[in-house]
Amino acid sequence: MSRAVRINATMDEELLRRVDAFAAARYEDRSTAVRQLVDFALRELHKRDALDAYRGGRVTLREFARTLGLDLWSAHDLLRSEGVAVAQGERSETRAAMEAALSSTTRT
Repeated sequence: MSRAVRINATMDEELLRRVDAFAAARYEDRSTAVRQLVDFALRELHKRDALDAYRGGRVTLREFARTLGLDLWSAHDLLRSEGVAVAQGERSETRAAMEAALSSTTRT
């Protein structure tokens, strides 16, 4: 585990009240709650960026999985749970590839 470093942060009173409520509900101190919230937010933003890159066709399924530290099936499940189509490309391209694969397996 890395060394803990003390920081100062300024936030409005309403946000601080929400952080304190989060901490109290989990029987944590304020510092622990802030660490948990920042960690969660950063992971979610990283996931959102990866999802956007996959949706935009900028990364493959393998690259998407590697970016998030997931195996292919877990990446596939995550995409489905987020409502993202896993197959990319035109339907005609997919159909042609499937037909070619099927015809090559029936020849052997």
